[in-house]
Amino acid sequence: MKIKALIVDDEAPARSEIRYLTEKIKDIEVLGEATTAKEALQLLEAVDYDIVFLDIDMPGMSGMEMAEKVKELNNQPQIIFTTAYGQFAVKAFELDIVDYLVKPVSEERLEQAVSRVREKLDQKNGARSSHDEKPPLDRIPVTKDSKTILLQPTEIYFIKSHGEFTVISSEKGKYVSSFRLKEFEARLPKKIFFRSHRSYVVNLDHVEEMVSLYGGLYMLKLNDEDFSEVPVSRRQTRELKTLLGLR
Repeated sequence: MKIKALIVDDEAPARSEIRYLTEKIKDIEVLGEATTAKEALQLLEAVDYDIVFLDIDMPGMSGMEMAEKVKELNNQPQIIFTTAYGQFAVKAFELDIVDYLVKPVSEERLEQAVSRVREKLDQKNGARSSHDEKPPLDRIPVTKDSKTILLQPTEIYFIKSHGEFTVISSEKGKYVSSFRLKEFEARLPKKIFFRSHRSYVVNLDHVEEMVSLYGGLYMLKLNDEDFSEVPVSRRQTRELKTLLGLR
């Protein structure tokens, strides 16, 4: 299981350093970055992150204040403080954080902190019922130019699988996401988002035309700027016709 991480720091070099170090740890995926605590809290409400690498000294709300706010969330991620100041350690641990790392952070110390997160997640997953379902995606986080953008599901035209990642085609442009196609299929509204093909999930609200091809196959033409075409596999055709009220 991948550990989904969020990096929160107002300094770009510091965010880049933590991202670089996490890339050496095989089971961590950095799904987002934030430059302020306010931005980070918005991301935490949209996505169930497992771990937050959190700076303390930031403009506006401090990392300490944000850690207090995190306690109010339904899904509380594990917090690792990454800071240039050592004098806040005692107060930080009173907030029930996982670890307190002083910059510059070493690879060894980061691995130790992440190991503690793994232990806590294993305990949490062991207590959780196997029937629990993940909440629906109200907003989808995507990263571009070191910024995390939150897409509304209605803005999405289609999602295409590319190996370990997916590419989202939307009204705002194309973005890469680390969410798998299977997860999008499970967590987006089923009456709107349809798994038309093993490599595609399409927003039916943006389908302009359903074109019949040879051999019982179909192609969906969308109303985006590129007039994109999304294939429908033979096995999905019947379900699609049922959704659209066709015979």
